[in-house]
Amino acid sequence: RATQLTTDEQSATRTEASLTQVIERLRPTHVTVQSLVIAALRQGILDGFLSPGTRLRQEELALVFNTSRIPIREALRLLEHEGLLESEPNRGFSVKPIGADEIDEIYDLRIVLESHALQLAVPLLTDADLAALRELFEAMEAVENREERRVKREEFYFRLYSVPARPRLLSLIVTMRRELARSLRWYAVPASEAHHRAFFEAVMQGEVPTAVKLLTTHYRKVASLLRRFIREAELRQRAAASEQPTARTAAGRCSGNRLPQGRRQRPPAAHASES
Repeated sequence: RATQLTTDEQSATRTEASLTQVIERLRPTHVTVQSLVIAALRQGILDGFLSPGTRLRQEELALVFNTSRIPIREALRLLEHEGLLESEPNRGFSVKPIGADEIDEIYDLRIVLESHALQLAVPLLTDADLAALRELFEAMEAVENREERRVKREEFYFRLYSVPARPRLLSLIVTMRRELARSLRWYAVPASEAHHRAFFEAVMQGEVPTAVKLLTTHYRKVASLLRRFIREAELRQRAAASEQPTARTAAGRCSGNRLPQGRRQRPPAAHASES
């Protein structure tokens, strides 16, 4: 039990340190405490250090943010409304994992939204837009680190989907992409650089039907892989829970006074992050 306590405390300390760094980075851009709490926790979830299943205790967060529990509680409720958190009676809030059954729906929405954005954007591309997109794409290809490449990829798609000047459409697309990005970090979804190159060339050539077809085919494939990986992880977690009830109970008691780790086990770390 002493070994478990040490491991949990080290993990909780790393999580708190990461959250503190995010808070200090975001603090100058937020006027109210509540907006800072929302932004920092959202970033922690999307960046992955607040992993699926992590319980968020209001009293501990109040200490981390140096505030009362009132703005913490309101922020947690808003993040639950966004779908990033879930709550249970007598247990409070925890980071919501994406279940295997949700994957198809999310990707269906992404296909509809991003196909529409493509159909609007590509005919409007100017020489300046094409040059900017090429620069972003080449910067993405030049990066070897997978996480940095994912960030560059998001910059490319954000620039492309910004062209029609449809802020609500763009907001919906960004929300969907963020919703999946946090789960893609935990699963080994094979990279498909050939797809991204073919998609880029179709956009550069103004071939809207080809770009839409490539996007749709790719998203269907990734959805199928991700759904399988998540289902396999869920089965492993259930098997581990049934085999080690005593260990799970002991671990829960040991981590009860810190920023705790999740009720669920983390899935395998991602080797690649796909769109």
